[in-house]
Amino acid sequence: MIVRLISIYLLTMYLSHLSLDNFRNYRKSSLEFTPQGALFYGPNGSGKTNLLEALFFLCTARSQRQASRDEMICFSSDYGYLEGAFARQDGSLCRTASIGFTRDKKITMKVDGVTLPSFSQWLGCATAIPFGPNDINLIQGLPQQRRTFIDLLLCQTDPAYLHNLIVYKKNCAQRNVLLPASADETAMDIYEQNMAASGAVIFLKRQELVSFMRPHFARFYREISGNAETASIDYKPSIRCELSTQNEWGNVFYRALKNTQKKDIGNGFSSIGPHRDDLVVSVNDRPAKPFASQGQCTTLTLSLRMCSILFCEVSKKETMLFLFDDALTYLDGERTSRVVPLVQGKGQIFIATSSEREMAVRDVPRFVVSRGQACRA
Repeated sequence: MIVRLISIYLLTMYLSHLSLDNFRNYRKSSLEFTPQGALFYGPNGSGKTNLLEALFFLCTARSQRQASRDEMICFSSDYGYLEGAFARQDGSLCRTASIGFTRDKKITMKVDGVTLPSFSQWLGCATAIPFGPNDINLIQGLPQQRRTFIDLLLCQTDPAYLHNLIVYKKNCAQRNVLLPASADETAMDIYEQNMAASGAVIFLKRQELVSFMRPHFARFYREISGNAETASIDYKPSIRCELSTQNEWGNVFYRALKNTQKKDIGNGFSSIGPHRDDLVVSVNDRPAKPFASQGQCTTLTLSLRMCSILFCEVSKKETMLFLFDDALTYLDGERTSRVVPLVQGKGQIFIATSSEREMAVRDVPRFVVSRGQACRA
């Protein structure tokens, strides 16, 4: 059943080497990988998930566990450092990437030895798709968690989206600072214009993404559930706009900000904008969050992850790293047998597990993890 997860395939590039220095419980470690990826096996607390976090951080400069950079630095150390090397199909070096960070909030990012000035240039070195038990919060959690899912996917595939997201958040924060005073109308108008311009890009990109995902999401859910049920997703922006161009969205958003300004002054925060959007997920035409069972929620989250893989394939056509953090442990055998073929051959697969079930995987190097050390089995 699990055997089909790994196959020999050709990649444009793959992660061939990972070095960790003072990252979580790894004082100093160096690992070599094949195009197939790796399976990290060991008891709970040994550091398996930390390796997946390191891979995700190397690709995105953030933790998939929502941890701060300070929390990822090894105890009694004042810095953390990761370095990865990517190789071509023939094993020759293709790209290097490194990221160092300190407890006093300094961070240095380099690609091929060249220092990068911003996160927008860092994102996209490689695409990471995480799978894990906490994914269920994409269905049962707060709207912010679903927005983060959408934003991270778009940021990894579209630098312009990341730029507009940064601009929007900065101007929204500045508007919020002014709201209680409500004195500087000129500054308020500038922030609202910037919010409208950048927010229009965010609205449209999110709308395009969900429109792309919608039919595939329904198909993936049918396949994983065994054609027993139907599911759907829809984008729910905080403003209504039936128009289609960026300028039209911007104008509608700008007017909406003006209309809500008095209420926002009273509340002390901006009540509309991309920071208030949501992704609506349904099963059998009913909202999933209040009505879906645990098994249905698991299938829904897997369908979302599969859509993100497909979107990255179409958008970037580059190697992806799939990070399974005990994900297969919480799937039943039938669901696993349907998920596995959908991932097969699409990128490097890294599995962290303490379960004997995943140990049945063939043709993938195994690493035994114990107390912050990972050794090839």
